[in-house]
Amino acid sequence: MSNRLGVFYAVLVLLLLVMGAWWLYFLTQVGNDRADYEIQKLASDKMHASFLIQADPQVQANPQAFLGPAFPHLRFLRTDSGVEVQVDPEVLKSIREDARATRNMFLYEGFFFIILLVAGSTILFISWRSEVKYKETRELFLSGATHEFKTPLASLRLYTETLGRDGLQEDDRSRIRVRMVEDIVRLETLVDEVLSMSANDTFAQGPEVKLDLATECRAVLDHLADFAADHGAILTLDAAAGATVMGRRLAFHLALRNLVVNAINHSVDPVQVKVSVKPGDRWHWIKVADDGPGIPRRLHERVFECFYSGNKDSRRPGAGVGLHLVRRNLEMMGGRVELESEEGNGSTFTLIVPALTTTG
Repeated sequence: MSNRLGVFYAVLVLLLLVMGAWWLYFLTQVGNDRADYEIQKLASDKMHASFLIQADPQVQANPQAFLGPAFPHLRFLRTDSGVEVQVDPEVLKSIREDARATRNMFLYEGFFFIILLVAGSTILFISWRSEVKYKETRELFLSGATHEFKTPLASLRLYTETLGRDGLQEDDRSRIRVRMVEDIVRLETLVDEVLSMSANDTFAQGPEVKLDLATECRAVLDHLADFAADHGAILTLDAAAGATVMGRRLAFHLALRNLVVNAINHSVDPVQVKVSVKPGDRWHWIKVADDGPGIPRRLHERVFECFYSGNKDSRRPGAGVGLHLVRRNLEMMGGRVELESEEGNGSTFTLIVPALTTTG
């Protein structure tokens, strides 16, 4: 269906361009034909005046007095052979100038008309592509979110049924509880991501408040402490108090948490994740560095695309919305995110946010 609509719009644009070119040619030709008609009319008047002069001696004696009022665009010159009738050169010049002006007007109007056609067709095409992309994104989002919800729910159901069995060893119970906590954290993260994707208003994201980066980073890492311990990950924070920004706490927490969780989930061996805050006069830098497998350079932009999940070998492959939300949430704060990584050498994500300056 999409291909058919694309062909339809292409044919429509082609027809509009052909119509515009034909309209431009037609109006230009009309201007030229009008000029030729005026010149032909002058030639006819010249022949008519010459006939009257030859037919009537009284007119021949004083052609200007008899014919001047009727033919103001003609000039009567006496020669040895009689009276010569000529077309006023200024009149011819005026006709040609008018024809040129009319032709230029048609050209300019036609060119402008074609531009409008192309612009309108482009807007129509972009609107169609946006609609198609929106539908594709919506379907992909629903499919991905449904799959991501069903997987941990099915796992929790299986673990719950297993815990209810008689004779289950305590070590097995402890191991199952750890897995259940992982699935709950995964569900919690997914719910926050879905809510953040679908809610852009202030009420859903919370009001903008003054955030101390050291305090907020510590809160996120404390919340993930059990999750990191279950995976053997080591989380460290290097941040002094005083670096503040204006932003929505939920958006910032979600961005930082996604980076830390990604670093843990996409590392096969226990990983070290270091979060550091570097304050500045205009900008603050929050770095999230890990010693995991790294990201190839060719994927540095793609990893921020919505629903892109390039690492299928990770322990917990996600729906591909985490890094997209990181970029979007940072842009909502007036900042940006940068990535430094090479395959096999770990990754460093840098959150750059505008510093809160105090006056007074």
